[in-house]
Amino acid sequence: MKSQLHMLTTKEKIIQVVIDMIAQDGFQNITNRKIAAKAGVNAAAINYHFGSKDVLINEALKHVMDQLKNIFEYLKTGNEDEETQLSTFINNYIDILFKYPDIIRHMASYAIHHKPLAEHEEYLVFIQTEGFELIKNTIGKKIPELDDSVLSLKTLNLISGLNFPLLMGEHINHYMGVDLSNKEIRQMYKKLLLENVCRRG
Repeated sequence: MKSQLHMLTTKEKIIQVVIDMIAQDGFQNITNRKIAAKAGVNAAAINYHFGSKDVLINEALKHVMDQLKNIFEYLKTGNEDEETQLSTFINNYIDILFKYPDIIRHMASYAIHHKPLAEHEEYLVFIQTEGFELIKNTIGKKIPELDDSVLSLKTLNLISGLNFPLLMGEHINHYMGVDLSNKEIRQMYKKLLLENVCRRG
């Protein structure tokens, strides 16, 4: 990580360190002193750029959530045919999940057992009001003969297939012998998700 940090601005460096710390240790163990030490900056730089630790944590979460939102937005802005859009969506979504597995798993757990943090709540509202509809509309254009209830079920099926392995983590491999950290296996899984969502029957 240090080899990559030197290429970032001080503000970007602090955000990246916080993302890594949340993923590894959770929200509760973050302190300004630890952030400064891992980022190689003066503790005063944190207050200068963000004002408080809470603002900094929200900024780090926003960075991850914005990446996920952009993947959904692509379904609205992409110019390819619907199957290609769905394939790109699945690929990019899974890539983000595997880039930040611990942070997203931790955020999901935190949202279930506690009140979601501000940036996470904003993302959940986006998914509820726009994200699901973007997937459903794309599937509907691909398979126009399906009624609304079946489209909703296909959307649920896809979202579940995307997120369940992340939530299960290493248990997937332990209980089912499926190692999604293997890129070849993960590629096969992406292909199966696409085939299932595009199947007419």
